[in-house]
Amino acid sequence: MKAMAAVGFGEVDVLKMVEVPEPELRPWDILVEVDHAALNPVDTKIRRGYLGERPFPLVGAFDVSGVVRKLGEKVDSFKVGDEVYGCGSLIRPGGATQFIAIDARTVALKPRNISHAQAAALPLVTLTAWESLHTRCHLHAGQTVLIHAGGGGVGHIAIQLAKIQGARVITTASSDASLALCKQLGADVIINYKKENFVERVNEVTQGKGCHVVLETVGDPTFNDSLDCLAINGQLVTILGPDTSQLSKVFRKNATIHFEFMGVPVIHNIEPQSHGSILSTVAELVEAGRLMPHVSRVIALEEIPEGHRQLESGSTTGKIVVKVK
Repeated sequence: MKAMAAVGFGEVDVLKMVEVPEPELRPWDILVEVDHAALNPVDTKIRRGYLGERPFPLVGAFDVSGVVRKLGEKVDSFKVGDEVYGCGSLIRPGGATQFIAIDARTVALKPRNISHAQAAALPLVTLTAWESLHTRCHLHAGQTVLIHAGGGGVGHIAIQLAKIQGARVITTASSDASLALCKQLGADVIINYKKENFVERVNEVTQGKGCHVVLETVGDPTFNDSLDCLAINGQLVTILGPDTSQLSKVFRKNATIHFEFMGVPVIHNIEPQSHGSILSTVAELVEAGRLMPHVSRVIALEEIPEGHRQLESGSTTGKIVVKVK
């Protein structure tokens, strides 16, 4: 079957159209015919070899929405013909091809009121935002949360989850499209970080008390600057490996740092069913009209290299989705 895959580690030109075999199923797997897939920054990191050695050709685009075509021997939670969505293991072949083998425990029935393109935009960023805000920080009503890059993939979902929880949301963005999306999603304070110092602005709008929770999605120096936005006993969760030279600030505030890598449960087979459970709840929120992904661009399979270029430029609002079928 045809796939867009990296034939080696490196720049975007290592991505080529190739032929790959249909994946074999493990006992907990389902075979999903991919309707749409989605790109995430992790795709570019894997392509560059930052996440370790991988066999080639390397098929990316791990977020998928499609139709179940085969069941592994242990699967009884789905049937052939079900429409499902989920994020495949980051150490197995992804969805930039006709079929993907994916652990049935990690997926859920697709929300009925949205398209496959929209559903494919949800899994990785929603799992990341959910685990960051709920599993790690136990965000609750009345708290103030700072969400960086509110117009990005993780950020635009995190804003919605925080508002659903009853939190006050401060977010950062810079492009006109991202600023407009943050406003549309109901962020309470939107900081254009290219025009304002976000640390000064956060301390101004919190009367110097800081934020109970900070979701850091950008990396250094934003990570270190965000430490100055933490409240006493606050919590910061980062989805990137940060510089730790300023952690004395955390000690002085009795604060907590969390690390979030949503791929861990599936890669290490430790409660992978947690992902399926979260995505089932997310589907209910989508069907109730309380949560919605923002798809800024739909591309063809052959256009994935251009999608990688856009991701690496840092100019993406919401998600880039790939039409596969």
